[in-house]
Amino acid sequence: MKYSSSRQPVQNGPANDTSETIRPLTNDAASLTRAQIRAQSRTPEHRVNRKALGHTLRSVDLAIIYVLTGAATLFLSEGNFLTSSIRDVLPLLGFVLVTPWLLTVAGQYHITPGRSAVFRIARALIAIGVAGALTTMLALSIGSSGSAEIAVFTAIAATSLTILHVFYAGLIRHWSKAGRLARNIVLVGATANARKLLAANEGSDSVNVVGVFDDRKSRSPAQLAGAPYLGDTRELFDWSLLPQIDRIVLTVTPRAEARVKTMLEKLRALPQPVCLLMDEDGFDPRQTSLEDVVGVHATRMSGEEERLGHLFAKRAQDLVVGSALLICALPVMALIALAVRIDSSGPSLFRQQREGFNGRRITVLKFRTMRHDPKQSSKAVRQVELDDPRVTRLGNFLRKTSLDELPQFWNVITGDMSLVGPRPHAPSMKTGGTETSNLVAEYAHRHRVKPGITGWAQVNGSRGPLHTPEAARERIQWDIDYIAKAGFLFDLWIMAKTLPALLGDKINIR
Repeated sequence: MKYSSSRQPVQNGPANDTSETIRPLTNDAASLTRAQIRAQSRTPEHRVNRKALGHTLRSVDLAIIYVLTGAATLFLSEGNFLTSSIRDVLPLLGFVLVTPWLLTVAGQYHITPGRSAVFRIARALIAIGVAGALTTMLALSIGSSGSAEIAVFTAIAATSLTILHVFYAGLIRHWSKAGRLARNIVLVGATANARKLLAANEGSDSVNVVGVFDDRKSRSPAQLAGAPYLGDTRELFDWSLLPQIDRIVLTVTPRAEARVKTMLEKLRALPQPVCLLMDEDGFDPRQTSLEDVVGVHATRMSGEEERLGHLFAKRAQDLVVGSALLICALPVMALIALAVRIDSSGPSLFRQQREGFNGRRITVLKFRTMRHDPKQSSKAVRQVELDDPRVTRLGNFLRKTSLDELPQFWNVITGDMSLVGPRPHAPSMKTGGTETSNLVAEYAHRHRVKPGITGWAQVNGSRGPLHTPEAARERIQWDIDYIAKAGFLFDLWIMAKTLPALLGDKINIR
């Protein structure tokens, strides 16, 4: 017997699900409340992206190597690079090429939280020592006139890099203990192998299992090998900590094809990548870490791997272009702020709660375009309509020209938003009386990137409030298309099209 997502038994034969039934410890409301509290304590804030950290450490090493090599070359050439001897330059060039390669081969830029700091330092010493020895030997073998100076340079560079890597090891160890380098995951399926896997990986610094969800609520334990049971998959979608989760791992055996298909159809609507644990009976949990399961033994069923190069370029674009636009807009923003205060009573700026990356709540800034209502925060969000009496005279102009969005350049600088991306929607936003997320299955996919001031949907005519399911589906499709095509030049193209698109739009309510 197996169970569908509606928790109704379906007779498909015992071969479809060989998971051992786990009897519940308790299932009362108080224990679920305590489970939520435990989950909160298991989710550290201010986590560090391990791939980005590795790239950062490598960049720092390269900068140190380039600076020291440049200084050594300048010294040997007595201040004139053009007079440098090839016999002096060749060993230095070898150091520049060999040292980063050896450190990479030694795994110094692959951040593994559980690895010993002493082990990391020892490998750095070996890699740097070999690079220094090869550099000195090359200088002596080719008869470099500055072999003594090159040996001194090598010693200085090796010492500097060693000190850096001792600092790296300490920093990585500190962040590992604080849980800042761990991936936050949740397991869907309180199976026997999930229990074994959790028990075998207790105390891991690489993966933090925040909790377990399972539709078979009546058969699920209050906790599974220390990880709290947090509810069924419907409760997963409304879970307050969901934005902090990096990955969803479905631990139901792949042999239960019908159940797996049903679960994946539901879970694909989440912004997080969803992985299916493969060959559940074919690995030994005592020899397989959760890091291996998430990275190797699980097949990615939805979501894309992060592209660090693209993320770095996009952030640089936001900071450089966003800062320039903010500086240019400051005089206009000052005049608008004054005009808003004169036009109607209330503050110049309006702060709105919106959904950002991974569905996290962010505060978005806008110039106030409606009459000030001190009780607005306690009322349900209502979208703007044609000839809405709440909109002021100046507000009507600001909305039509989108000048009310100018303060969001600050949101871009602080990192809550991007210049280009899906427009940020209000939490539980409704379209025609129904939550928009319930109208479009792929709605949460738009949260896989930061929201933007402008976007692919906006330059293609989908702007302003959504009043029909068709309009909602159209916008979400534009947003998903943007995520698939996102790139540095594509973002510049959207920025260039934004102003003409806005000036030519006489139809949409804004």
